[in-house]
Amino acid sequence: MRTLQKSGGVAALIGAATNLLAIVMFITLGPKGFGSDNPDQVVAFLAGNQAILRLWYVIIYLVFGVSLIFLSLALYERLKAGSPALLQAVTTFGLIWAFLVIVIGTLSINNLSTVVKLYGENPAQAAMVWLTFNSVETGLGGGGG
Repeated sequence: MRTLQKSGGVAALIGAATNLLAIVMFITLGPKGFGSDNPDQVVAFLAGNQAILRLWYVIIYLVFGVSLIFLSLALYERLKAGSPALLQAVTTFGLIWAFLVIVIGTLSINNLSTVVKLYGENPAQAAMVWLTFNSVETGLGGGGG
């Protein structure tokens, strides 16, 4: 139990760090590409910054999602004596959230590769594909979930 509690504490710190990194990166990179309403500019930005964006996606989605799993399980273990029914519901939502974050991350990484590859062949089509992919990511919660 102690190990799970320590893992949960570390997971909470990792989750906080990934969110701070996400904010810093968005402030730094956002105005250069993500802040644009023009899909052609966004796709050109993705193509020019693929390596840093891939790393960013791994950290803010995959690392954060895994930390949510450990945090949810540690909270469950710590608080299970108080209100078991409520805690089961909250833990379930925490695990679902972790699952969605990881799914959105894997989609984002895959979509980035697809759009960048297509950008080299047909930039207009890459912009259209990015709009479609972005809609799916946002619908799953990637736009603020």
